[in-house]
Amino acid sequence: MGLPATTKLWKKLGAWGLALWACAPAWASSQWQTAFQPVPEIPRAVVARVVQDAEGFLWVGTGDGLARWDGYRLQPMEREGPDALARNMGWVRAMAPGSQGRLWIGTEAFGLAVWDAERQRIEVLGGVPAGVLALLEAQPGEVWIGTLGSGLWRYQASTGQFSPVELPGLGMKRGQVNGLALDPAGTLWVAHWQGLSRRPAGASAFEAVDVGGQTLQTVKAAPDGTVWFGAKSGQLGRLRAGAATVEWAGGAAGRSTINALALGSDGKLWVGHRAGIDFIEPKSGRLLERLQHQAGHAAGLPANEVTTLWRDATGAMWVGGFGVGLLRHMESPALRVRGPDADPTSAMAVADARALLQLQDGRVLAAAHSGTVAVLDADLKTLGRLPREGAPVEAMAQDARGQVWLASAGSVEQREPNGRLVQRWPVGGGAAMMLRAQPDGSLWLGAQQGLFRWQPSKPGFVAVPGPNGPIGSDLFALEPDGEGGLWVGGLAGLYRWRMGAAQLEAVAMDPQEGLGVPVVLGLLRDRKGQLWVDTAVSGLHRLIGMNAKGQARFERVSVSQGVAGRPFGANLHEDARGRIWSQQFVYDPTQAELRELRAADGALFGTAWFRAHTRLADGSLLFAGSRGLLRVEPDRYEPSTDRPPIRVTDLRVEGKPYRPERLSDGLKLAPGTRSFSVYYAALDFGDPQRLRYRHRLLGYETDWTLADATQRSASYGLLPPGNYTLEVEATNRSGVWSPERLSVPVTVQPAWWQRGFVQALLSLGLWLSLWGLLHLRTRHLRRREQELQALVDTRTAELREASLTDPLTGLHNRRYLALRLSEDLRHVQRQHHEGRKPVDGDLLVFLIDIDHFKQVNDRYGHTTGDHVLQETAMRLRPLLRETDTLVRWGGEEFLVLARDSSRSHGAELAARIVQALNAGPVLTPEASVPVTASVGWSAFPPDPNAPEAWDWEASLQLADSALYAAKAAGRNTWLGVAQVDGKRPGELNTLGSGWTQQAGLQVMRPSAQRKRE
Repeated sequence: MGLPATTKLWKKLGAWGLALWACAPAWASSQWQTAFQPVPEIPRAVVARVVQDAEGFLWVGTGDGLARWDGYRLQPMEREGPDALARNMGWVRAMAPGSQGRLWIGTEAFGLAVWDAERQRIEVLGGVPAGVLALLEAQPGEVWIGTLGSGLWRYQASTGQFSPVELPGLGMKRGQVNGLALDPAGTLWVAHWQGLSRRPAGASAFEAVDVGGQTLQTVKAAPDGTVWFGAKSGQLGRLRAGAATVEWAGGAAGRSTINALALGSDGKLWVGHRAGIDFIEPKSGRLLERLQHQAGHAAGLPANEVTTLWRDATGAMWVGGFGVGLLRHMESPALRVRGPDADPTSAMAVADARALLQLQDGRVLAAAHSGTVAVLDADLKTLGRLPREGAPVEAMAQDARGQVWLASAGSVEQREPNGRLVQRWPVGGGAAMMLRAQPDGSLWLGAQQGLFRWQPSKPGFVAVPGPNGPIGSDLFALEPDGEGGLWVGGLAGLYRWRMGAAQLEAVAMDPQEGLGVPVVLGLLRDRKGQLWVDTAVSGLHRLIGMNAKGQARFERVSVSQGVAGRPFGANLHEDARGRIWSQQFVYDPTQAELRELRAADGALFGTAWFRAHTRLADGSLLFAGSRGLLRVEPDRYEPSTDRPPIRVTDLRVEGKPYRPERLSDGLKLAPGTRSFSVYYAALDFGDPQRLRYRHRLLGYETDWTLADATQRSASYGLLPPGNYTLEVEATNRSGVWSPERLSVPVTVQPAWWQRGFVQALLSLGLWLSLWGLLHLRTRHLRRREQELQALVDTRTAELREASLTDPLTGLHNRRYLALRLSEDLRHVQRQHHEGRKPVDGDLLVFLIDIDHFKQVNDRYGHTTGDHVLQETAMRLRPLLRETDTLVRWGGEEFLVLARDSSRSHGAELAARIVQALNAGPVLTPEASVPVTASVGWSAFPPDPNAPEAWDWEASLQLADSALYAAKAAGRNTWLGVAQVDGKRPGELNTLGSGWTQQAGLQVMRPSAQRKRE
């Protein structure tokens, strides 16, 4: 049967037509990556729907029920019921934010439900005979419901009544309603199995809109009044405000069903379908890009079937689907990533460049580790590749005459700008680190074995010696000194070559204000002539002058900003505002503020490579990483000014969940309540781990207690009766404290004997009876007693501290652990008694052993060995909380007890310990000593179902056996026993190489080690 005449007419007259889209390319892609941050906890990576409620929480309909995301934890949200099956919400394929803090929830099996934020409860309302596919609150309390097989329904919250609604042309065949939307004029739009219907504001009935019999899956109303809709056939349509005819665009990839539509913060229309995402320019309807899963794009779509799109209050776009899980994308105005080309034959098919250079004509050279040198235009589109063969290019430069120089291990190529080889110069300096062309036509090469210079008037590259002969070590950085010479930095420290000199001179350091670590990774001389130096471990420095002895004095910028243990990024640049950049950080000297560039800022380009960077002609900066090129436009970068709302995520009294009648009432604690906890989160989904928190309980304390993202709770115990207010504040991801504040009322009710008038009478009687008899005598005795006690306490504290402290490292010793251990063990067993499994109720035991420590003593002497032990203690301290215990266990062994932890976090802490101790060599007056360590850990109680069955000695033996297994695996690694199911200490054999394979033993090890095994 043919289409109606009207349908044929508007298809011919549509502003887009099928002919227009037939002429469009079948595939459109961009070299700029659309990068996503995944929510890692989605069950089976299945998401049917996602929305954000009025409080700022993200709600997710997953394959295993309904959940709420606060940026840290995916919390199951359930109705009330006697067991897990009765509480589960099942499939949730529709949700809609409502008035008065409500969230409307459409279920597959139970009809309509509603979340009441004030009462913190889900109430199932039922009301419709089929599964719910679409929801919309058109007016406060008026909810429209699209169902799987019984058409359209309306629910009035004020009366609690459900009523079916007839749609024109459907008769008794109520069918399937897939989408609902409300446009700015108040018109209600319904996408259903036989097309599209609408009800203008003020009208009592719906009217049909001719869409040619298409089955519509979704509908979206734009702010300009345009209504977009997606069809099951893959067709994308729109109806402009005031227009009479529908306009159709071409289908989605493979003509796959369109499931979701959303408008991005940049104005683009996102079209989610079964084969990925299309980006549409709304005004023209032009396809801008088609995004699909690519195996090599780690930050891209993990699968193609997109079911839902939602733009949150910050402008971020959330994408959900089957196999997709839940992803977040935030358009960054300043940072973009140029990813690999889709064409496998392209020179940028693998976007892993190890050297970058923008030529004088605007083209960009990107040298890959494979040896290919890609040629890009100024917008980083691939033009081709440089015609060359040989070893991979490690450094590049262009001189004033336009000649291009490419350095690799053992040689330097001189080429014309068109790529033609002029000459290949042999250099015996090992791997090339950096090339620098000078205005006088000379060329400098920093290499693995020192510094080399080429001059037009002399043949070949000539080694430039250091003050004591050949340098013979890596030189990483070269920077003009403004006087015709060079600053030179490398593994052996900072040097300077003065114009006309025959050799380098070493820069002497002030003993107190020199470089924190002498390994120089990057250099920059800014417009004011100041020298900036990046070093290993101690990060960014600024040269502030010379002392009276001619020794250099530096400001330790990174250390002063609380960023220690890693470099600033080596690839240093200055922007127009005087800020210092690398691919990892930006430092503003005028504000004395250092900011880290992370995934939320758009820096998703894999592992950044040192010395692979260039400044582009437009002032933007280009950095190379393992997954692409990061382009930074500094003038568009500003720290975050977001003010994330702070919300309560959980309340607990005596360790058990607490649900007030109304959340605004806060906590009302009965007499004798021993403890309560309030868990909170600031709803910043971009980079929640960077947020910091502080809380205080007014009426009990005035000072703030600081917490990081891993300690988002306030706990108090045995409070006197009274009224209190818990206040919580948070920073945004740029570290700025937000004016937003969470206030939770807390009332502790008094027992009868704690009431004021009773205590007053008792106190008065006691005071009158004792005052006359004891006052004079007691005053004298107490004064004398206090004086003697003060002397005793002071001496006792000194002796006690000395007996509990290791004199070399300043850490606690075994005796201290023995005094504290029984209390810690009892605390853990109380947490686990009666079969309870608290989230953070485990005690983690880590044994840390410095690898080959005897060789350190034998080779360097015991003084150096003592330095190594002291440095090990210093590196371990920042990894632990105040509640954790760090003990020097003996010799080169250390022991850590992590209290109130989860065994699921043991692997993370073990990996951080190994990484921290392997962060760099220990620098002592005698030598630079490489240090690694092996870690074995276990969780107490090993069997959570039998917390009394395992004593301390047996648990410690598990950690010790894990330590020996880590050493047997090659050292510089870790291994942990997370759980022992159903076995007792005498039943477990930890001897032999295969003991970790025993049944009931849950052993954790690094992923790389698991692959080897």
